[in-house]
Amino acid sequence: MANADTPRGAWPIRHQTGGTIRASEHTIASAFGTDIFRGDFVKLVAGGGIEDADAGDRLIGVFQGCDYTNAAGEVIFSKYWPASTVATYIKAYVFDDPRIIFGIQSAGSTVAADVGTLANHVAGSGSTTTGLSAHEINGTTATAYAGLRVIGKDGAPNNDWGTNVNLEVTIYEHEYGSSLEATTPGV
Repeated sequence: MANADTPRGAWPIRHQTGGTIRASEHTIASAFGTDIFRGDFVKLVAGGGIEDADAGDRLIGVFQGCDYTNAAGEVIFSKYWPASTVATYIKAYVFDDPRIIFGIQSAGSTVAADVGTLANHVAGSGSTTTGLSAHEINGTTATAYAGLRVIGKDGAPNNDWGTNVNLEVTIYEHEYGSSLEATTPGV
């Protein structure tokens, strides 16, 4: 049976040390002009805020949602950051622990031999209806200089190696330091 083509960004699966997965608070610049969806990879920018990350950027984590006070003084809780929103008291929630293992769909065909290799994410247009991302992992893997490391296949039923497989990954090029695997001699 073929895997369903349902990109939805990255989602936390577990913590490498068994720890609790928590989102940290970051900020987004008021009127930032790009939507950021739940499951999007984000990067750290000057001044300590976050923005949606492109392939090749060092990553800070995965966006989970936000709350902010809009121009009318209302507190808004949202699964995504609406582009160009003028707001104050902006709190963006990001899974930024470098030891979190994420699930993500492959944009191409990924096989068991790709475990341990690196790949970048591929951005897609998220949904303002559901708030979900359309980020996927690039189906073409490499051995150096990419944002994510493939560590396995998500164990969900009807998830087979090949096109659109759901994978388990870690952030390899992480702003808080890559996973220990990246700093371990010989790896």
